Amino acid sequence: MMRSLVAEEEYLRFPLWMQALLVVVLAVVLAVAVLSVVDGAADWIVLGGIVVAAIGTMIAVNNRRYPTRKRSFTKDADSKW
Repeated sequence: MMRSLVAEEEYLRFPLWMQALLVVVLAVVLAVAVLSVVDGAADWIVLGGIVVAAIGTMIAVNNRRYPTRKRSFTKDADSKW
């Protein structure tokens, strides 16, 4: 069973050039869609707010694998708090 999972993971991975091509195509399609819909300053402001919110969400859900520094305190059974 474990052997088949590894094989499936390898099958599902795309090469780096294919990922880059997909990102470029997606960016071009989104740019064309935005430029065809947005026609005023108010639309650009709303679009900017959406982009800032999306970037903020990406930063908020970013998972750090390692702490940036060691903990400055420890909590043990003898602590009063």
